[in-house]
Amino acid sequence: MKITVILLAGARYLTEPGIVPGTLADIAFNIAEGPVVIRHGACPGENSADQTASDWINSIGNRYGITEDPMPAYWDNCTTSCPPGHRRRKKPGDTAHPGLLDDYCPAAGPRRNGAMVAKLPHPEWMVAFPEPGQPNYGTRGCMRLAKQAGIKVYEITA
Repeated sequence: MKITVILLAGARYLTEPGIVPGTLADIAFNIAEGPVVIRHGACPGENSADQTASDWINSIGNRYGITEDPMPAYWDNCTTSCPPGHRRRKKPGDTAHPGLLDDYCPAAGPRRNGAMVAKLPHPEWMVAFPEPGQPNYGTRGCMRLAKQAGIKVYEITA
C-alpha cells in the first residue's frame, strides 16, 4: 500500500488557522490514495500551522489513516558548523524557541527544515501556509529547500 508523505510548513501565527485542517482534509480525502503522513516542524503556538495540523490529525485525522511525523527544532543545540557567538538571547515570553536555555541557536530551524526535506521516505509534495504581510523566513526557506529537492510546493493563503 502506498503511503503519501506531505511536508507541511507555515507561519507561527496564522490569522486564519482553519485553512490548515481544511487543506489537509481535502488532500487526504480527495487527492491522496492510501495512508497519509503529514511531516511538520512541530512549531508550538495555538495558531501555528504545525500545531493546528497536529491538533486536527490527533482529533479527527487519525480515524481516517492520517498520521503525523513531527520534527521539532532543537533550539538549545548547536553543531560544530555553528560560528562562535552566534546564539541569540530569548526575549521574555518567547514560546517560539522552546528549550531549557535562556538563549538559542538561530540555525536550529533551518537545520530542522533541511532534515524534514531530506528524510526518507521523501515527501511527495509540500503544502506551505505563509502568513500574508509577514516575512515568513522559516516557511520560505523550507519552501526553497523543497523546490531544490524536486518537491512540488503548493502555497496556501487565506
